[in-house]
Amino acid sequence: MHKFKLDEDFEGFLEDFGMPEQQESCSSITLEKFKNKLPDRLLEYWQEYGFCSFKQGLFWIVNPDDYEDTLDEWLEHTDIPDNDIYHVFARSAFGNLYIWGEETGYKYEVNTRRGWIIEQDGNARDENDFSLEIFFGGANVKDFDIKDKSRSDLFDPSIKKFGELKADEMFGFEPSLIVGGEAIFDNINKVNIFVHLSILAQFGQIEVLDHDALIRKAFS
Repeated sequence: MHKFKLDEDFEGFLEDFGMPEQQESCSSITLEKFKNKLPDRLLEYWQEYGFCSFKQGLFWIVNPDDYEDTLDEWLEHTDIPDNDIYHVFARSAFGNLYIWGEETGYKYEVNTRRGWIIEQDGNARDENDFSLEIFFGGANVKDFDIKDKSRSDLFDPSIKKFGELKADEMFGFEPSLIVGGEAIFDNINKVNIFVHLSILAQFGQIEVLDHDALIRKAFS
């Protein structure tokens, strides 16, 4: 019988983010499918907690199968798929996608509202569990919130206005920032995540950024 042992990093994550919500159990078929493709540690989290949300939907551990088509849409006009096979393992309330490569580890974060695919350091296969634990251990609640033009947090006001997010929902800007919309609370809406991210991908303004390019963007 599977016996789960909580590691220090995920324990710290739970202290900050609280216990899982909206839990959906992970099938043995899904566990077998992703064995030796994603970190063993992640599969242990799936067994123990299922696919779930934290902080009323601020952060989600997701089933990669649900996001396969979405990820394909975001990567199809880049050379990223030439280098590895990638899977979405987590996402945020505002549509950020966290991407794991079967050979390269935690390799990309997709900031969908800006159209940015942000390159991470990645890791070797034998460092998968360590890298995953660092991801969760280093997670900060504020990292998954976003701010409006006046630097005010948007998640709590959005929850107050629209209610808690479901597994297929996110908060998105309408009109999109990609096409010139403003990052203001009045432009936030609760939307279907798969429909919204598909529309954003179709705008075709996707940029792949390394660390230096991201810094230049931030100060441009």
